[in-house]
Amino acid sequence: MLKKTVLAVAVLALLFAGTVGAATPKSKDYVNVFTSDPRTFNYLESQRQTTSMHTTNFVDGLIEHDKYGVLRPALAESWSSNADTTVWTFNIRKGAKWVTGDLEVYAEVKAQDWVDAMKFMLDKKSTLTYLISGFVKNADKYLAGEITDFAQVGVKAKGDYVLEYTLEKPIPYFETLLTYNPYMPVNGEFLNAKDKDFGKVDKNGILYNGAYILSNFTSKSVMEYDANPSYWDKEHVTIEHIKLVYDDGKDPDSRFNNFDAGIYASAQVNTDNEALFARAQAKYKENIYRARQDSTTFLYAFNYDRNAFASPADPTKGKTPKTAKEQADTQAAILNRNFRKAIFFGMDRPTILAQRNGEVNKLAAIRNSYTGTELSKDKAGKDYTKYVEDALKARNPADFPKTFKIDDAQDPYYNPTKAKAYMAKAKAELTAKGVKFPIQLDTATDISYTKGLRGDRSMKANLEAVFGTDTLIVNVVEMDTDNADASTYYAESGSQSNYDIGGYTGWGPDFGDPYTFLQTLEPEIGAVLIQIGLDATDDPASSDYKAATAIGLYEYAKKVEAANNIYDDQAKRFKMFAEAEAQLLDDAIVFPYMSYGGGFAVTRIVPYTIPFAAYGTDEYKFKGMIVGDKVITLAERDKLKAQWEKDRVA
Repeated sequence: MLKKTVLAVAVLALLFAGTVGAATPKSKDYVNVFTSDPRTFNYLESQRQTTSMHTTNFVDGLIEHDKYGVLRPALAESWSSNADTTVWTFNIRKGAKWVTGDLEVYAEVKAQDWVDAMKFMLDKKSTLTYLISGFVKNADKYLAGEITDFAQVGVKAKGDYVLEYTLEKPIPYFETLLTYNPYMPVNGEFLNAKDKDFGKVDKNGILYNGAYILSNFTSKSVMEYDANPSYWDKEHVTIEHIKLVYDDGKDPDSRFNNFDAGIYASAQVNTDNEALFARAQAKYKENIYRARQDSTTFLYAFNYDRNAFASPADPTKGKTPKTAKEQADTQAAILNRNFRKAIFFGMDRPTILAQRNGEVNKLAAIRNSYTGTELSKDKAGKDYTKYVEDALKARNPADFPKTFKIDDAQDPYYNPTKAKAYMAKAKAELTAKGVKFPIQLDTATDISYTKGLRGDRSMKANLEAVFGTDTLIVNVVEMDTDNADASTYYAESGSQSNYDIGGYTGWGPDFGDPYTFLQTLEPEIGAVLIQIGLDATDDPASSDYKAATAIGLYEYAKKVEAANNIYDDQAKRFKMFAEAEAQLLDDAIVFPYMSYGGGFAVTRIVPYTIPFAAYGTDEYKFKGMIVGDKVITLAERDKLKAQWEKDRVA
């Protein structure tokens, strides 16, 4: 799932909650913030977090995570697979209802709703087909037009209440895909009636079968949900009304101040404002805790085939200061491995993150792998990211020696001496090709997002100090929110991405396997390609193909797919995936830099009451949340955690 950096502010509210404790809720209301308007509620098309974090509360799927992280029945009362996990059968819950935004019952949820949803996605060539093609039998052939009879695609309604998926190959982890958008249902009659208006951001843009219904949305102002009175599992919905207030990031301390005033349910405690931090410590000394790091990874990345040099929304905004020659020189530099590695080792991520998280927490959110930690472990309990650590040491022991550790919350990469050595190599290679220095890198910045602006200015100061402005200049190109979004997170194609380097986006896992991350950078199907300035292609004549070839993405894709074909030997699968990920990092194709979480927080949300999930969209659900009558103390949190861990094992 494509995630936006600024949204860390909003999502941390849920991370702060933790994810059995008994508590009597004081309030049936939950009030907090949202930081970016959803552009659509079409959950069958959008892979963006700005859609999914809302629609997961509106539409239930087949199964869901409980508060212990265990997959439990939702709209499927039970499910099973055959011996080789190529055929999966789901028994649909009888009596679950689709309702409108006006609370009118529209229809019963039936197995055909999942068939209609998949047909819609394939017919419309949804951005989500990367999780269907290659997974569901014949979906790739139908998508390519090699077959035209949808009945040949491996999804079938066996009557009203039995759904069957047939897969292309054994996929033991298939059930972990089912908590994300491509495996959500839709009522076909409603879908056809709405046509192009399906997913419009208003209360009647979709139907609801989930815990909540949108009751109000005013752009850049407020969003409100009400509990669904027809919900099949309403006994587990404790919050009746949710109000999310727009926060543009101009005042980083407003959330804490509103929490302190008793308005918001939780808040970050920023350490970069010394006066506020001192006030928070004085009043909430027994309550402030550190939020856990989740499995989301945010990236710094280059634009490998830049074609936009102004905002695609308004060409008078966000314009590059570079000449045509300087633009060409930048592109040549970005395609040079030694130049990229120079930036990789020259980037002082802790100092940059201190602008967002404060000096005290500058290491707390650092992520050093692309694949998130705690997502996948082998049978012996070894985290997949440790396989990546081993692969890096084997691939390049000079840069990743025996002492190298890939663990979160520390920086094993920053090395100005190594960075300068790589830049010297790059300079010699590029100068010989007619490239003139200094190289200029544009980074697009939203002037409303104060912490992001400070971070980009810090990156500029950092890199220019390491290399000197006779070698490198970073242009911080300032824009309003709409134009910054159009140039970055909401760019509709790689050719609209208007920057040379940026840390605007991240990836949250869709399912519980490393493939959920590594697939995203494959040059023919990758969901993160737009964010590195590329469009999916297999056309050798295209500039995207040439750029992807130059940085080794086609070679990388072969490694990823070879690993994905190993399904009966997990250790071998992980080792092969890790070798591909080691290529991404060693060739400095992307630079992981942070996750959600790691900061200080205070909350009235009772810990361990909401779904606990490392992948999919369940982490954004309000179902089960309890807002207590006081601020949770550290002692209470520790007690609840101990009980949660005990119950989870049981």
